[in-house]
This record gives sequence, structure tokens and C-alpha cells, in this order.
Amino acid sequence: MTEIRTTAAQPSSQRSLSLVNAGAFLLVAAWGTMVYFTPLKSWLSQGEWIKDQLAQFGLSAPLIFTVGTASLVAIGVPRLLLCSLGGLIFGFVWALLLTQVGTVLGAYATFLFVRWCGRDYTLQRFPRLRGLSQRLEANGFMGVMLVRQLPVNGFYNDVFLGLSPVTHRDFLLGTFLGFLPLGVTACLVGAGLIQADIIKGIQYIALALLCSTVLGFLLKRIVNATTFA
Repeated sequence: MTEIRTTAAQPSSQRSLSLVNAGAFLLVAAWGTMVYFTPLKSWLSQGEWIKDQLAQFGLSAPLIFTVGTASLVAIGVPRLLLCSLGGLIFGFVWALLLTQVGTVLGAYATFLFVRWCGRDYTLQRFPRLRGLSQRLEANGFMGVMLVRQLPVNGFYNDVFLGLSPVTHRDFLLGTFLGFLPLGVTACLVGAGLIQADIIKGIQYIALALLCSTVLGFLLKRIVNATTFA
């Protein structure tokens, strides 16, 4: 009977995950497209200003951007905004590399703070969290990947994962892979916004759609292999 319920719940879980991924992509892509057709295009000048400021640091600029990204993610700034900004400043390839490192490090900093400062107290005060966190641990890094797809600010996911008994390795690997699909999308959108030619910019956004679809499909296949008991 338990197996029947678990099997029946899987299609619903898969549909929910697909809807979350599709909705998040549409929000990012709509924002990118809107910039071209509204006064929001003036926001590009802010990205150019930040780029000029970073240029003063020469070869240290990527390191400064990465550290800044990590610091902002650690206090709850949405990572997709920083990925788009990275695309504006560095272009797609460098933006993806720097923002993946920065966002994972920022999330890990929050995870470590919660793990070392308040985990035992919180689990004693809210014992129901213990059962859920143990189920998460049983699924390893794939459980972390699944949590990363929830439509909430990543900061709260970091806090929850810090309260759970997941290992540091599972947290880092699951976070890196879980961040990747929409990270690629946001970096491509940001890189598209700096294109002077609107057609080329739209091509970047179309490529963002393709990458998001492919990576989202691969992620879903991996998550589908994991069933919470």
C-alpha cells in the first residue's frame, strides 16, 4: 500500500517540479525581454557603471565580484539577479563560472553558520523538523538538488539544509547542480542584454530557453530517480 501511494505521488511531484522550473524561466526571460521594450533599458547603465568600477581592479576584478556575490547571497540577495548582473559585466562564460562559485560559497556560508550556531537548539524546539531532515539525508545530494527547486528564496533553503544532517559534500554537490539550470539561464539573459543588436540579444534569450529546457530535463531525470520514503 505504501508503494502504491508513493508511486501515485510521483507524477504530481514531477508536474510540480516542471511547473516551478518553467515558471522561474518565464520570469527571467520576460524580465530580459521587457528591458528591450521599456525604459528599464536605462538600467543597463548601472551594469556598465559597476563594470567600470571593477575594471579599476584589473585582474582582481573577477575575484572581487565572486567574493561580493558570495557575501550578498549569504545575506539573502536573490542569486538570479547576481547571475544576470554577471552576464552584463563579464559575458556568459565568465559570468557562469564566477556566479556558480560565488553563489555556492555564499549558500555554504549560511549553511555553516546555521549548522554551527543553532541546529541542535532548533531541532529540540521544533522536533517535527527532525523527521523531515532525516528523510532528506537519506537521499544524499539528490535531496539537496530537489530542495533547490523549491520556489522560495535560496536563503531559507540554506537555513533548512543547515538544520538537516546532510553532509557537507552532499550540500556542496547538490547545491552546485541544483543552481546550474537557472544559473545558465540568468547568465545568458544578462549577456544578451549587453548586445547592441536586438536580434542578437533575442538569440541569447532563445539559447537561454534551450539550455534551461535541456538542463531542467536532465535535472528532473536525476530527481525522478530519488523517491522520499
